[in-house]
Amino acid sequence: MKKLFWDYFLLTVGCILLAFAISGIIIPTKIGIGGAMGICTSLNKIFGFRVGITSLLINIPLFVFGFKLLGKKFSIRTGYLVLLSSILIDFFTLHYKFNPFKDVLLASIFCGVILGISMALIFTAGGSTGGLDISGKIVNHKFPSLQLSTILLIEDILVYLLVATVFGINSVLYALIVSFTRTKTMDLIQEGVSSTKQCIIICEKSDDLVKEIQIRLSRGVTVLEAKGSYTNAQKTFIYVVIQRNQLSELKQIVRSIDPSAFTTVSPVTDILGKYRGSETI
Repeated sequence: MKKLFWDYFLLTVGCILLAFAISGIIIPTKIGIGGAMGICTSLNKIFGFRVGITSLLINIPLFVFGFKLLGKKFSIRTGYLVLLSSILIDFFTLHYKFNPFKDVLLASIFCGVILGISMALIFTAGGSTGGLDISGKIVNHKFPSLQLSTILLIEDILVYLLVATVFGINSVLYALIVSFTRTKTMDLIQEGVSSTKQCIIICEKSDDLVKEIQIRLSRGVTVLEAKGSYTNAQKTFIYVVIQRNQLSELKQIVRSIDPSAFTTVSPVTDILGKYRGSETI
């Protein structure tokens, strides 16, 4: 429950930042943006449609057709995020008067940083902003010969063409600055606070350590038998992958159970497969 609460707390904070960036910077300053939100802001400019409600209406059919592809956990969290962000975007727009930035370049960079922080929190909590990512997966499922990256690129191009038609070509150029800044901010955060670490623990009290790691960190553990080359003593080799923010708790577990254990920690650049001991919705 603690992990579940923390995940939804991150989703909520990320959602608030996302809504603020859209309603407080992008809409009043008329900066372009890609994805489903680019369609929503364009329709808002042409017909006056509420951005939040439009986003919700676009995502509902995508969820209906793509639910099986996304999985239960991911769908629930993404659905929560889409619903809350749609409500907050329209709430901020209706109840607060945001003045457009005089320096559009500064606004684009600042917006990209906020969106980067927002996306990093959302992805860390196992969610997504929905939109064209879902439609891309649906198309890829129907036409496996088409690569997902190609589908997403085509979708982005079509959205940017719409944004250029509605707001002008300069808006698209600023949108690219927002996208670049957002990506770099996400990378910095995910390589820092949200990055994963692989830990090797050589110890004697392996049973207690494994039990505590599985209970307190909810991580799967690999255990191997080992022998010290200097003392010829029998040891146990424990391998576990954790989030960086769990590292201090892992150290506490090791110190409290087996202070003499030898522990090494190193970064992980990529992960394939499941490394959590249990999952929650």
